[in-house]
Amino acid sequence: MIFRSRRLPDGSSAHQWQSQGGYAPVTVDTRALIDKVLARYSGEFTVFRELLQNSDDAGCDSAEIRFESKFLGVRPEATMIARSSTLPDLETTNVAQWTFKNHGKPFTQDDWDRLPRIALGNPDPQKVGTFGVGFYSLFSVTDTPHVSSGGKEMAFSWKPENQLCYRVGNHPQTATRDLWTTFKMPLREHAPMPPVSQFMQFLASSITFMVHLRDVTVFFNHHRVGKINRSLGEFQVIPIPTELKPSSPKENMIVKSVAKYRKSFQSLTIKAEIIHSPSDSMPVHESKMDLVMFTAEVDVTAGKMLSKELYRCTKKNLPTHLKYSLIYTGKDEYDQSRTGEQKLFHESTSAFRGLRADLDGATHTRIFIGHATAQTTGIGGHMASCFIPTVERESIDLVDRNVAIWNRELLYVGGFLCRLVYEFELSKIQGLWDEAADGKSQSRKLEDQHFLHLLKFFTFHHSTPSPRVAELLAKSFYGCSTLPIRLLSSVGVRRASDIRVFDPAVAKFLKFLPMLSEDVTRDCARSIAALRDHYKISSVTPSDVLQELSHHTLDIEELVACLRWWITWRRNSLTSNPADLLRAASLQDTGGVIRLSSITYFIDPNVLGLHIPPDGPLPSSLIPLGVSKYFGCTELISFGWKEFTVTSWLQHVLRPEVMSSDAKWDFTRSVDWASCVLSTLSRIWPQLSEDTQSKLRDMLMNKPCIPTSKGLCCPEGSYLPIADNTLFHHLGLPIVSDHSRFKVGEDTKQFLLFIGVRTDPPVRFLLDRMLSKGDWTVFKLVEYLLQEARLLTDEDLDALTSSEIFMREGNEEEITRHRANELYTPVDDFRRLGLPVIRWSGKSEWTGTSPEAQLLYRLGLNDLPPLPKIVELCSSRDVGVQETAFVYLCDNLHSHYLHYKPENFCDTEFIPAEKNGRTCLKKLGEVYSGIQWTALGFFVVQGQYLRMPLSQLGVTKHPPTSKLLDLLENTPPSNEVTAARWFEILSDHISCFSSSDLIKLSGLPIVPIGPSSTPKLLPPAKCYLDQGTIPPLYRKLFVFVNLGAKANRFLSACSLKSTVSLEDVAKALIENPANFFELAGGYEGFLDELRKLAYRSQDISNDTLDKMCHTRSLLGMCRKKTQGKTGWDYEYEFLTYEEVTIVDDIDGYQLFSDCLFIAPRESVLERFYALLGCSYLSAVIKESCNDLHEISDAKSCQQVQSLVLERLPLFIENYTDTKREVAIPSGPDYLTVRACERILVSKTLVTRNVKKTRDVWAIARQEGDCIVLWTSKTAKCDMYDVATSLCRLLFDSDTMDAAAHLERILSADSGYLRRRGYLVDQTSQQCRDGYRLRNRATEQRSAGSASTIDFSQQSTPDTQPNPHFNREKLPRSAETIPQFPSSPHATDKSLDTARHPAFLLLSRTPREVIPQSYIRSIAETAIKSHSSEGGKPAIRAEASQCSSSAFCRMPADVGCLRSIGQVKSIEVCIDDGVPDIDTFMERMHGPLGRFVDIIITLSEIYRISTTTLRVFYDTSAGCIAFNCGGIIYLNLRYFEVWREWIIFPIFERGDRAVTSDDEQVKNNNRRDAQMSWFLALAHEIAHNLTDLHNSDHEFWFSAICEARLVAFSQLLQLANPWLRYTSWLRLIVIAVLFGYFAKHMTLVTNIPH
Repeated sequence: MIFRSRRLPDGSSAHQWQSQGGYAPVTVDTRALIDKVLARYSGEFTVFRELLQNSDDAGCDSAEIRFESKFLGVRPEATMIARSSTLPDLETTNVAQWTFKNHGKPFTQDDWDRLPRIALGNPDPQKVGTFGVGFYSLFSVTDTPHVSSGGKEMAFSWKPENQLCYRVGNHPQTATRDLWTTFKMPLREHAPMPPVSQFMQFLASSITFMVHLRDVTVFFNHHRVGKINRSLGEFQVIPIPTELKPSSPKENMIVKSVAKYRKSFQSLTIKAEIIHSPSDSMPVHESKMDLVMFTAEVDVTAGKMLSKELYRCTKKNLPTHLKYSLIYTGKDEYDQSRTGEQKLFHESTSAFRGLRADLDGATHTRIFIGHATAQTTGIGGHMASCFIPTVERESIDLVDRNVAIWNRELLYVGGFLCRLVYEFELSKIQGLWDEAADGKSQSRKLEDQHFLHLLKFFTFHHSTPSPRVAELLAKSFYGCSTLPIRLLSSVGVRRASDIRVFDPAVAKFLKFLPMLSEDVTRDCARSIAALRDHYKISSVTPSDVLQELSHHTLDIEELVACLRWWITWRRNSLTSNPADLLRAASLQDTGGVIRLSSITYFIDPNVLGLHIPPDGPLPSSLIPLGVSKYFGCTELISFGWKEFTVTSWLQHVLRPEVMSSDAKWDFTRSVDWASCVLSTLSRIWPQLSEDTQSKLRDMLMNKPCIPTSKGLCCPEGSYLPIADNTLFHHLGLPIVSDHSRFKVGEDTKQFLLFIGVRTDPPVRFLLDRMLSKGDWTVFKLVEYLLQEARLLTDEDLDALTSSEIFMREGNEEEITRHRANELYTPVDDFRRLGLPVIRWSGKSEWTGTSPEAQLLYRLGLNDLPPLPKIVELCSSRDVGVQETAFVYLCDNLHSHYLHYKPENFCDTEFIPAEKNGRTCLKKLGEVYSGIQWTALGFFVVQGQYLRMPLSQLGVTKHPPTSKLLDLLENTPPSNEVTAARWFEILSDHISCFSSSDLIKLSGLPIVPIGPSSTPKLLPPAKCYLDQGTIPPLYRKLFVFVNLGAKANRFLSACSLKSTVSLEDVAKALIENPANFFELAGGYEGFLDELRKLAYRSQDISNDTLDKMCHTRSLLGMCRKKTQGKTGWDYEYEFLTYEEVTIVDDIDGYQLFSDCLFIAPRESVLERFYALLGCSYLSAVIKESCNDLHEISDAKSCQQVQSLVLERLPLFIENYTDTKREVAIPSGPDYLTVRACERILVSKTLVTRNVKKTRDVWAIARQEGDCIVLWTSKTAKCDMYDVATSLCRLLFDSDTMDAAAHLERILSADSGYLRRRGYLVDQTSQQCRDGYRLRNRATEQRSAGSASTIDFSQQSTPDTQPNPHFNREKLPRSAETIPQFPSSPHATDKSLDTARHPAFLLLSRTPREVIPQSYIRSIAETAIKSHSSEGGKPAIRAEASQCSSSAFCRMPADVGCLRSIGQVKSIEVCIDDGVPDIDTFMERMHGPLGRFVDIIITLSEIYRISTTTLRVFYDTSAGCIAFNCGGIIYLNLRYFEVWREWIIFPIFERGDRAVTSDDEQVKNNNRRDAQMSWFLALAHEIAHNLTDLHNSDHEFWFSAICEARLVAFSQLLQLANPWLRYTSWLRLIVIAVLFGYFAKHMTLVTNIPH
């Protein structure tokens, strides 16, 4: 920009402004600005590009471009001049003016307004124009452009100082209205028009992606020299594959659908250089090209921040949807286009050169933004979408941070569209491939060429000027799919990772391995190399070969090639394993498929081939000779194959499948084949080693392969012919015989003897023959065997054992024989069991110890039924057998069946069971020995067997808890009688149930309620024990049951509640407040129940309190005045804590009572409501006052000041809980009284936005350490205003009663106060002194001083606010919402402290024990004070030194207490700060034992479990005991060093020295310790009912003591025999207790917990 000093509108210059220190306006050199902007337009035909785009934005469907050699008038009829006019030479004729016309929408007024304003772009998001500088491209060729449209025109011209001006006017009227928008551009420099062919190429590419523009006609003067026509064909919706991710990386764009269009272009082109002379006729060359366009419909979901930033850059809102288009030229269209152009024109003259696919580097495919940019795509086709370009619109912007996000998201859509088109076209190629595979196509070469074209088209080359475009498109192309890229291979379309580089050697034997074809490998190497790294095509590896071999078989030729390839490859790889190849490869032979892994042998023809019959069966594990003959022996051995031996041959011959395949090869049936085998073995036998001979003998054993006189027999059953064979002939033995192929000679006999052929028959054979004659009985056989026992071999015994030669008792005619192990000894027990016993007919009875019995036992005779057999007999359906077997099993369980294991017979029904009089057999786990379980429907063991060892058999006495749970869950008791019986039984087995079981039972509906006909089942957790006296309300709200003591005990274990707790009542109230209100009997009855909840709110869980405050369960009361009535009408409603207000401001309530629902007006209920988060009225009333201006009224002010200073101490004496930061005014320095004209106080009820104003007489304010009291001159004197203002400043607690009390003290005279018991004279001076000390301490704390105030000098306790849960400090504002812990068992110290405060604070400082003499002196003085007037205040002041707000508070570090052991079932805890913790129990063994004895004795008095008591020891806390979560902690430190002497001074005689409790107990004096800790326990037990130290706690404390006083007095009598005769002991103790209450509890009544 050029900044010039020029005169400003007011006549001053910029220099004048600068000299005056002001700002001067910036000016712009318009001409320089336009020239510099235009200098960035480097593209060709920029002017026409912008005008064509503006035409398309205007909805134009046709346009004209005229090159005029002189200024011609623009007449519509001019285009109709005859075509026969002479066309001048276009290369030499200069053009004076360019004229551009479009037939779109005429300019609107907004268009006219934007035209002369630079950088005011079109705000329409659907228009391409963005920066508002496109029109100014006209100034690159002209200085005076002229625009006309819709009857108006605008002309531009340059004025001095490079100022561009414009003129607007109306277009001259004509007969016909001109509907064209015309741009006239008188050229700055005349020049010929661009070459027609080049210009037509520009137009063809420019309108390709335009929305509306269809026709563009080019004229030279009135001659039409070219025309481009674009027509849009029908579209086809392309489905989006599910594996493609349609969302862009930043989720700004989502592709919704993709459509495929076909576009046709026709061009009418006249080329001047073809015309030889101007007079020649002008031929019209017409050409046509079909293009395929894929268009994606994209939804834009950009975020607000991106939309905002892009609007800032472009001044356009983002479109809600857009289109992304891609031109794809298929193989056929590409070839047809090239051929047609070569026939018609030279390629350089084609109008469609820029539209055809660029497969050789993608140097002219562009990104379009309506028109073409200079940015190339890097692939073979053009793309178009709503890219945001740079200012010159030559490239897309990837620099600006937000614009770059938009363009990168669009490029992702482009890559996505490319991948979709690629997959779509590849699927078509796959279809053609499948047709070729089915024989429907001629060749697969065509598919290869189509794939070559597709791969080249989508190869990502370097893009210019920004290489990032191609990189981002490629990243999206490969990354938008969850599946890898697919390619065309030798077996069809496959994933790139599955395809390999073409390998000619592998191709010979692998026909199905996906490899690139030779053509693709050769012609598309560059495209393959351009694939991204993780899609690279790898070479063929051995693993690829192995994988393919595992799926396909090879013929012999292929197998030879495969083995040769492997051997060649193995020479170069030492890590190869031939076993991998053998496992994978298989051979298709004439006999079927042979896997190479099954081949283990090869035959050496020079060795085994000389002996093995060539016509015999050979194993398939031999490599076929057709393969092995091509390889040497060494090469075959390299594959792990072995030479085929005679042992292997015989093993094959003996295989059952070989023998069964053909009878002639079964040498156990074919004598000829058996003779051949024996002959072969006998010939080779001498050459074999002994080991081999033994193996061959073992293989022939038991094989009937020896030719004998009886046929083929086994070697061991055959006999060699011998000279003396008379016996053999008599016995009919099988004798080896000769055969044509096998002769028995001397050499052969050695072979036969070695393999087992016999020379003599065995003993067993002879015995069998003897028995077969029938002359021998079993007894005789046994006798014979005993005689020949020494001759019996193991083999003979085995034969006898396995032979069926024995008979069983029973039918004498039965001749069936059995093996010995199938029979039992002949005894009566086995006969009753029905077992088969051996038939014994010997000379004597059966004796188990006889030699005959011992031999039979060796042969397998059973003398005891096996365990499985006897159990089987126990499950017999024969009752007699079953009973006998069960008794037999039980009798012998500990003698013969020690190996019995129940788990081995859990599936057998053999246990005699009964249920409801029915008997049966049951499995283990289905029957129990406890007879009581029959009442619950379980099977139990029959009564006569209950004395048997059932537990050893695995019969349990009781059912498992899982079955009991299933019974109760699935079939609960149907009535109360059944339930009582069931639960009585279950009560004896409560210990068997786990805690999780009991929890489950507590929620199961197992308790029948109501009539037996229609009982209702409830879970125990929802029932309560009926103990007789139950409030009527509770009977209406809850369900009570009483099934008997034992049944109740079981239900109690299942969470049956013994009493209705406040927690339950609170939940019932929350669940249905209206019903609760009605059942309680209305308002008064409801308040009675609500008081109970309030008194014992600590017993209600925080979750329930949270629900109570957040649900509409709090009763609110609103009073309203009804016209015509004298009283108030009250409206009641159940509300949440936010809707109920607690009245602590009477004035405020009087003002806003009709707008408020308030809590019941009782202190205990108000505290309860405050605990639940209800706001105090004072907290929701905002008070403001008018500005106060002091006036002179010294007398009146001094009187008021004196009165307040005099009377305030009387009031403060009973209200000590002042704010720590507020000093009590003790003199004129701390209280100032000022007068003003009027005090106007406005009160606003914030929750209802109601405001009311009134006059008051006084108002107090805090100014530093001083209280300023303002009084009104005009208002009437009202001491209540003074009291209210002072109480708000001085107190944290509710001030309504305090204000009334203070007002009464201020208004009354001194005499009245004295008559009412106020010690006006004494208290005033003492309290003023105490206030002065306290104020000084407050100032020191505020100043951060480290000094402390002597505790003994303070007359009132320095009470600290309790930081605990809101039970301690009630909320004061509507915004304070109570935060309850999520569980009633939460370990929050503050919660535990609030619920269960400590008992007695005994230290002036946290680490100091108060001396007993000091406490005794206070107690003695208190007793004597009744006889001396005026002593009470001094005593109280001195006693206050021993008390504080922490009197009964749990120590702050209670969380540091940890258990270190137990003493007599009482747990001992210790603070982490105590030294030598490890030896504590040993060191403190004596005091611990004595203290625990005292505690256990008192726990028996109170009848409390010792599990609720703890002993702790610390060095920092100041309490003797505290109650935390129902557990009472008692401090051993105070037992060891201190005794509560002041409780029972009446028992002390004289002034003897007082020793500690531990010392007295050690000296056998337990009385004092028992009294001290008796009261301590009572105090802490009372905290189970209330948290506070107030009248409620005093009441419950007294009641607890009275309830256990008789038992305690008896304890004292036992410890002190002389007291047994003192009848008035009880009266004395009661008097002492109440005297203690009167003195001691007044000290702690106001101490908050």
